[in-house]
Amino acid sequence: MKPLTGIRILDFTTLLPGPLATLMLSDAGAEVIKIEKIGGEEMRKSEPKICDNSILFAMLNRGKKSIEVNLKNPVCREKIKKLIKKSDVIIEQFRPGVMEKLGIGWKQVKKINKKIVYCSITGYGQDGEKKNKAGHDLNYLAESGLLKFSCTKDGAPILPITQIADIAGGSYPAFMNILLALFKAKNQNKGSFLDISMYENLIPLAWLGLSNLNAKNFDDSQPLYLNGKLARYNIYETKDNKYLALGALEDKFWKKFCEIIKAPKDVVLEKLPHSILIKKVESIIKKKNESFWKKKFDNENNVCCTAIKDLKEFMQDKHIKNKKIFANNISINGKEIFAIPTALDRRLVKIRKNNTAPILGANNNIIKFL
Repeated sequence: MKPLTGIRILDFTTLLPGPLATLMLSDAGAEVIKIEKIGGEEMRKSEPKICDNSILFAMLNRGKKSIEVNLKNPVCREKIKKLIKKSDVIIEQFRPGVMEKLGIGWKQVKKINKKIVYCSITGYGQDGEKKNKAGHDLNYLAESGLLKFSCTKDGAPILPITQIADIAGGSYPAFMNILLALFKAKNQNKGSFLDISMYENLIPLAWLGLSNLNAKNFDDSQPLYLNGKLARYNIYETKDNKYLALGALEDKFWKKFCEIIKAPKDVVLEKLPHSILIKKVESIIKKKNESFWKKKFDNENNVCCTAIKDLKEFMQDKHIKNKKIFANNISINGKEIFAIPTALDRRLVKIRKNNTAPILGANNNIIKFL
């Protein structure tokens, strides 16, 4: 039996933040019922596709159920309210006030089910000056100050590698707070309202920058400790225009790295300004191809220097293949694709093989007779 077996979740969310959170809850054993608008949620239309079925949707929504319903219809809303009585969690992703207008906001729902856990994921939270402001991942990063530290060498901000605010500010906080609230519901027989603000939840990710704000000599034009300031923690280009990632923060790793690249004593002892140290290391790494350095560093466990791989190389990594990280599949129109692994420990939660994403409205029978 999985940890959340017997828990029913009504999922009103779309796109990435909420669906990833409920994917983890589903993997942990919860019954997740997607409440979708007529025509389905937006992610169903996203590329890439197999036979007109979105791969992104399938990866985020495998193992869930789907109800297609018009929430503006009073009869349909009444059926959803009856379903709420038999559920443990509601998770929604509308702007503040939308669910209240539909008659299924927190204050209305807690009268129906006093133990319900009600999780609202929004950009800026349920109150404050920005609560009604539209935004997406990039906007939250821009306003939080984090994007300012993700720059090219000439200082121009660059697009992040993934949707940081959606996942780190939305999905994971929603997941962990829902679990805490379920404990509360069990122990205190009382529900909870959870206000998940992706913008505000970026604050812990800015820990390096925030520490500098407490320093008297703070200069926001300079790179942060782990964002390009140190020679020990940086990215270096090889002769064949590939790259090495160095994370030799501890002295033992730095000394081993310097030994391997045969760095001069002034680099080893770091008596020079950071910018000069970085240039000296750059000049050494630039003399040899990636394959040369890869052989040097792959045979050494105590150096923290690795070649930068692409996704295809990552998928072929023996560590990943031998641990069968991508062993589970999703079936789309008879074609198999790999399922995205979640952060749940596989010893605690086993993912069902050959999972599928729900066909739109496939589980309308759940409310048909309510």
